[in-house]
Formats: sequence, C-alpha cells, structure tokens
Amino acid sequence: MKAVMKWASLIVLAILAGCSHIETVTKAPVSLGERVALTPELKRLYQEVASNAGMVKALDGYADIYLKTPKRSNKAYCTVQLQRSRNARLIVTAGILGWPVADLLIRPDSLFVNDMLNNRMLVGRNTGENMGKIIGLDAGAGHLTETLFGIADLPEPVSDIQSVRQGGGYVSFTVKSGNGSKELVIDPLKRELAGIAYFDHSGRKSVEFRFANYQAQSSNDGAALRVPKEIDMILYRDGDPEGSRSLKIVYDERVINPTDLTISFKRPRKAKTVNLDDVEQLPWL
Repeated sequence: MKAVMKWASLIVLAILAGCSHIETVTKAPVSLGERVALTPELKRLYQEVASNAGMVKALDGYADIYLKTPKRSNKAYCTVQLQRSRNARLIVTAGILGWPVADLLIRPDSLFVNDMLNNRMLVGRNTGENMGKIIGLDAGAGHLTETLFGIADLPEPVSDIQSVRQGGGYVSFTVKSGNGSKELVIDPLKRELAGIAYFDHSGRKSVEFRFANYQAQSSNDGAALRVPKEIDMILYRDGDPEGSRSLKIVYDERVINPTDLTISFKRPRKAKTVNLDDVEQLPWL
C-alpha cells in the first residue's frame, strides 16, 4: 500500500509540474497624479466603494490558483467556500481528472489540512508562517481571505483619509489603518476598486492586491453586485521592491452570499496527525 501511495504521489506531482503555467499579475494602475483636495464628490466615491465591499458576506465557487515564488511556479484547481470573518475551506485538486490532493479548513485561530497524498492530518495555529508552509506565501488569514473574496475589507471612515491623489484615470486614497496605512486605488468612472496596498508604520509596502475583470453578479439575497473575476496578491519583503511572491485567483464560477452555505470539514479517521509547526513544506506546492 505504501508503494502505491508513493507512486500516486509522484504521478500527481508530475501533473502539477505540467500545469505550472503562470498567469501574469494584473498590471498596476499608472501614475496616480497630483495631490488634490478631498471634495464632497470624492468622499462619496470612497464611501460607495467601501460600502460595496461590505456587501459580500459569503462565497461558494471554483477557481484556478496560480502561485509564484522564487523557488516554484504552480497552478492548482480549487473549490472555494468562504464565510467572511469566520471560516474558509479549499479543496485542492490536480490534473485532468481533478484528483483531490488536499482539503484545507482555515479558521480565524487555527488551520487544518487533510494531506491526502501522504495520508496525514496537519493541525496548527493560523499564523503567517504556517500559512506560508501551505501556500508558499507568508500571509495572514485576513489578507488571504480578502484575496479570495476579491473585495477587501474597508472599515475605515472618511475621517481616516490622510491624502488624495488623482490622475491617469484613477483616484488614490491614503487611509490611516491600524499601526500603518493603506492606499486604495479606485476607478472613478466604473466606481470600482482597482487595487489596495498595505504599508507598515515606517511606510514600507508589505502586501498589495490588484483586482480586474469586474463582472455583474446578483447575490442570493437579491443585491446587485460587481465583483472581480481576477485577483492578485503580491507580497513584499526587505530588499524585494518588485515583489517576488504572488498569488493569482481566477474564478470560473461562484455564488455570492449563498443562503444555505455550510462549511463542513471531516477529519480522516486513520490519517496520522502531525503538528503543522513541525512541518517545513507540504508536498503539493
């Protein structure tokens, strides 16, 4: 049986390697122009985009995920289920036959990974380090969830806006957020969020999201929404101004705010339980 599992693992990994074509990261908006005054119209634009972001509460869909790091480039197929600010589940499959290779449950405080290739169950805290072991990107749960939703969480009021720039067809809002700030890039004609970047207290960019190919979609609660089909997350490190690690999500289909979404995760009975903190890297990435 162990020999069979070993060969199955090799076959699936070979399929993953053959499907490692990486989509290019969505192009960032051009120059953001000159600093301008925060007019009533610009306040309304900010509030409208922030309000639209809060209308997505849950999601059930299917997406292609493209991962790029300095050491690897992979493509995976995932079933995605999300409940905002609660739980997320990803079922990762590979190859033409769509074989499941991993089942992930992401909770605000913990992670559970059914590693089907090696018949083991990995459990651990939801930390950036542990998330990096799973997807190759050291990203916290909040950032990952925002990427998968395609709509960032924008709780900051207008009073937290520090500056506004306009030019090149975009409006950029720099907003005080936590111990740092974030920059929202908005298309004022389409009333869409084109990108958002997070900066730490010293002004260093830590993570950036880019959103593209917005589509009109009705949620199950009757609301009419426009949500991006393509979402990019780019992580930055010291000495890495271009961002050498990226995750791209391209949705094939999804239901917004499904009324009967239940995220259930069944732990395998006979799988070996392993502390995620003790694992260096998982086999499918």
